[in-house]
Amino acid sequence: MTSGVWTLHDGDDTTSFFYGNPGDRPFMGDWNCDGVDTPGLYRQSDGFVYLRNANTQGIADIRFFFGNPGDIPIAGDFDGNGCDTVSIYRPSEARFYIINELGANDGGLGAADFSYIFGNPGDVPFIGDWNNDNIDTAGLRRPSDGFVYLRNTNSQGIADIAFFYGNPGDIPFAGDWNGDGVDSIGLYRPSSCTTFLRNSLSTGIADISLLIGTEPNSLPVAGDFGSIGGAITPSAVPPLALTTVTSGLSAPLFATAAPGDCRLYVVEQGGDVEIIENGSRLPTPFLDIPVTCCGERGLLGLAFHPSYATNGLFYVNYKRGLTTVISEFRVSADRNRADHNSERILLEIPQTFANHNGGMLAFAPDGTLLISTGDGGGAGDTEDNAENPNRLLGKILRIDVDGGSPYAIPSTNPFRNGGGRAEVWLLGLRNPWRFSIDGNSHIYIGDVGQGTTEEIDTMALGSGGLNLGWNTWEGNGCFEGPCNTSGFTFPVHQYPNAGTACSVTGGHVYRGKAIPDLAGTYFYGDFCAGWIRSFRLSGGVATEHKDWTSDLGTVGALSSFGIGPDGELYVVSLNGSIYKLVVEP
Repeated sequence: MTSGVWTLHDGDDTTSFFYGNPGDRPFMGDWNCDGVDTPGLYRQSDGFVYLRNANTQGIADIRFFFGNPGDIPIAGDFDGNGCDTVSIYRPSEARFYIINELGANDGGLGAADFSYIFGNPGDVPFIGDWNNDNIDTAGLRRPSDGFVYLRNTNSQGIADIAFFYGNPGDIPFAGDWNGDGVDSIGLYRPSSCTTFLRNSLSTGIADISLLIGTEPNSLPVAGDFGSIGGAITPSAVPPLALTTVTSGLSAPLFATAAPGDCRLYVVEQGGDVEIIENGSRLPTPFLDIPVTCCGERGLLGLAFHPSYATNGLFYVNYKRGLTTVISEFRVSADRNRADHNSERILLEIPQTFANHNGGMLAFAPDGTLLISTGDGGGAGDTEDNAENPNRLLGKILRIDVDGGSPYAIPSTNPFRNGGGRAEVWLLGLRNPWRFSIDGNSHIYIGDVGQGTTEEIDTMALGSGGLNLGWNTWEGNGCFEGPCNTSGFTFPVHQYPNAGTACSVTGGHVYRGKAIPDLAGTYFYGDFCAGWIRSFRLSGGVATEHKDWTSDLGTVGALSSFGIGPDGELYVVSLNGSIYKLVVEP
């Protein structure tokens, strides 16, 4: 929690809510003795404490001040009465100040019940029950060397337990991870947004590791959160807004996240992939390759291998002259830089014209790589590529990057055994600039129209071999007859290419945690008009259509949507900015 968003994980259940201000120091505790840990905040600028008695958005139930600006809050049951209180650690003195009551009514708590020195200035404090006596006592981790020091009593003295655990820069916290009544150490590694939990108070490797966290400056909390699962009850969606994540980029076309990494990766049309960390672009691009740019050409797509955290592989879609190139790269020993010498070309697809290049890449849940290609350009698909299964243009292709060299053909591809190119998965597309995959169920494709209709197609992921109609049909309208409906799959939604609207930008189904009432809502936009709209798919029909202009305004040159490392929805403007969809502050 650094941006005011709390995300609590309990097994398979997750909940998110807003509470507090950026910069507040978060912690958890049982403030009302009901056995459920809930949020606490310490505002280091003025020493105020804000406590909630529920794991939901809202105002503080308890407010008071204790300590001095710059103190670090610690929370625990320091007297064994079953209720937690808030105390502080003063880094400049290496001293713990313990108090066994909570304040109220914006007042001060007064002097601590007792205090003691433990450790060195600069050590990072945390609290836990290290010996199962139901009393929480002090722990420290020394950032310079990773040593952990624990006391079994709230008194001055040397450590009762000491051991090494983790890397410099890891953030410590404590909890009972295995239910044995003894707290042990957890570490949050900001560089990878990974949490490491150990079930014993000793040197060793983690027993459990989890990718938890939305950004490198997230802060860990632990506790018994009670029941946070269950079905979401639909309610009115709160007003939404777009908040700027970063700006000043050079023609950004796409934003995405890498498995095992909590930073945002942005594709720039000129051939660079930038890493955005804490809202700022790293000084050196992650990848910079020569491409043919611009117009509709350039570096167009990026997809990370599902096992990127261990194999370091990723894939790009770019133009070299009039040829589409699909290549594999590997990250270098420096996680901020790709190995430019590792390129392995998987596919080269020539075409006659410079436009209609598709450009999207995405991995399906089964590990296959899906690739979108345009119809070869010009106007009207004069070469009749899109509906011809023997050509790779105007398609969604599907390959297995792990099963062969340069790739294998998945066993369920519709033309694997003949009748067309084995790579072809879906056909009859004009310029599928952006598509997305919703979990294990559906693919959504935004297919740019010729002159009258922009369309969105969706179908189950197992629906290989479908003909989506172009160039016999443009949307639901006959383009180049004869136009009988047999053998075609028609759009789930279309809108006229009229007024300021000119080119659909396919988006994503919202599955984030910050705005639960949006779950299942598909967002899309128009590159020229800049509006953002949505619908929900119900029984194969687009329902609950909404135009979000009154909330979000318009986004100039809306080039793409993306899903960030936090699972939230991002919006990309070719003009240089990345935005995030949020609840209106």
